[in-house]
Amino acid sequence: MISYFPAILAAGAAYGGVRAGLNGARQSIVQIERIVTRLDEKVDDHGERITVLEVETRNLKEDKKT
Repeated sequence: MISYFPAILAAGAAYGGVRAGLNGARQSIVQIERIVTRLDEKVDDHGERITVLEVETRNLKEDKKT
């Protein structure tokens, strides 16, 4: 019975280590999701600006032709 005690302790420690690692991974994933969301918003903003510039450029070219 005493020989099982160290094995149980080792298993408990391993489980604790895995659980701590998974918690760290979850936190990292949440941070990555925040970063990706911010980048996505920035890309959307830049896309809108580019669209406005393209329309303005097209209008200027048409005005220049007439």
